[in-house]
Amino acid sequence: MKFPELKIIDKVPNKTKNGDSKELLVVQLDWTEIDAYKIDSKRGWYQKFGIPNATQEQKLALNQLLDELDWSVNFLYPEKYGYIFEKYSKFQITQSYYNECLHLRKMAISEWTRTRPFDTNVRESLLDASQKFVELFFYMIVDAIYIYNPDIHKTSVYPQLPDGDIREDQYFEHSVLLKSLMLYRFWKFQTGGGLLLDKASNFVTGYNDSIRDRFEKEVKDDLISNIKFEPLGLPEWYPEKEEELLQRVNQKVRENRLKDILQ
Repeated sequence: MKFPELKIIDKVPNKTKNGDSKELLVVQLDWTEIDAYKIDSKRGWYQKFGIPNATQEQKLALNQLLDELDWSVNFLYPEKYGYIFEKYSKFQITQSYYNECLHLRKMAISEWTRTRPFDTNVRESLLDASQKFVELFFYMIVDAIYIYNPDIHKTSVYPQLPDGDIREDQYFEHSVLLKSLMLYRFWKFQTGGGLLLDKASNFVTGYNDSIRDRFEKEVKDDLISNIKFEPLGLPEWYPEKEEELLQRVNQKVRENRLKDILQ
């Protein structure tokens, strides 16, 4: 289990008049390491299992195809929500919130990696504790953004509701959409695809009908579609998936041979 890093980049006076802290930490939620780990893992899967008994030429061609991909688009989360991660990449937080986030991260990893001598159902149930710590980690971030970053959460770039209530847009964006997307990005490739949507959205059931309906209509389908995203655009099922990848790799092999001849 890997988490995004909470990097302290500055300290500033607390001008929000919220809480007792006179000083706030300016932090960056840095996904670089966890994203790179997932990309490397997926590349490794292609290299190991994509083409059985691949020749050296095919291995080289496959690596070239993988190098040509833009792994930042849709592989880690739906591209249309990139603005959310950009907007909330840096924010102010108290030392106590920061310390609690580190504690929750530690507890989540500890519970996730514990060896338990029980049957599968019991082990899966006990992992609920780790999953709750993960949810609370992002809950604390969302809460800190609301309390100590009014300039961020009061500016919504989310489409305004038909009735023009920008306040509900702001609330939906930072309390529901942001948390769901962070959970989704966190859990993607750290849990099974069949469980990903639930882990990214179960908390939404605690909101009123209006919020739940809005999430269902505007966000849920985007996440479901992204779960099935295939970086190389290959068919979902075998043997078609393997056959198409082999065709592309062999085409790349031919291009490489022709390039060598022309040089």
